[in-house]
Amino acid sequence: MKEQVFVSAIVYVHDEEHSVANGLEELNMSLSSIFKNYEIILVNDASADATLLNAREIKESLNGNLTIINLSRRHGIERAMNAGLVKSIGDFIFEIENINFEYSLEIIYSLFKMALSGNDIVAASPNTGLSWTSKLFYKLVNSFSYLKLDLKTESIRIVSRRALNAMLNLKEKVRYRKALYAYTGFKKQLIEYDPIIKLNSEKSKLNRENISTAFDVIVSFSNIGLRVSHYLSILFLLFSLFMAIYTFYNYFFNKNIVEGWTTLMILISFGFTGLFFIVGMLGEYISRLLIEIQNRPFYTTSSTEMYKPVNQYTNNEIHQARIEAAIAKEGGVNL
Repeated sequence: MKEQVFVSAIVYVHDEEHSVANGLEELNMSLSSIFKNYEIILVNDASADATLLNAREIKESLNGNLTIINLSRRHGIERAMNAGLVKSIGDFIFEIENINFEYSLEIIYSLFKMALSGNDIVAASPNTGLSWTSKLFYKLVNSFSYLKLDLKTESIRIVSRRALNAMLNLKEKVRYRKALYAYTGFKKQLIEYDPIIKLNSEKSKLNRENISTAFDVIVSFSNIGLRVSHYLSILFLLFSLFMAIYTFYNYFFNKNIVEGWTTLMILISFGFTGLFFIVGMLGEYISRLLIEIQNRPFYTTSSTEMYKPVNQYTNNEIHQARIEAAIAKEGGVNL
């Protein structure tokens, strides 16, 4: 017997014309075998290829509702996924950041059953080793964060409606879902899986978007900037005291002292290095305050397409009002 709860599956795509159709069909078959009612929300992050056209072609073969959100410009995974989460109406929500599934979709049922056992957030992580950049990022955030995040790489996640609502109600403009879910305090469970394929995705590589996201997360969800500034302040204070003692020592005991350009330059160089770093970190925090004050939307959409399978009109009619209400109160702006 199929599960009676209504679930939503949010899928992120960007330039996935070769895999979007097969990915949606596989996801549809998996959800259809488990749940009686479900929806798939495809977030198209301003793809420049035929991703949207290929997604439209298979809409008739899906058993659940399909919503395609077309963002007006490239937003990145976090903001794009937020657009899909706002529109979701499921009692449980699956978050899928890559349509090239490196795991067996049987994990969907495993995540769901674990969520029913009292976990509002259940995530799956590959049991393979991380790249050195990922290790460095998670180590920094986990070490300096005041939230005790204990972050790891997560490929797919299921969250309850109450956990999602609590996360969406947070007003922070830096939308890093793993940290925001941890901030809500709901019970979380992490499971590991053996990857069935090895992904060669641009998202896993070190690029400008990843670096920018990592820097935003480290600044917003940890106090590393303030700590480093404090440590540098103490270091330069001690260095200045040492130089002062050294100066007095030479003045009283070294009668042939010659004013040293090298010593002066070392003092100036180290001192200004610390000052500039501290001022730079303060500037970053001030810029975050400016972003919060501006209160700009998290994302902007160019269009939203909704498709309902013919054989599901009767079963899903009661959800139409909920869909329209969710769209009406979304945090984005339709252009």
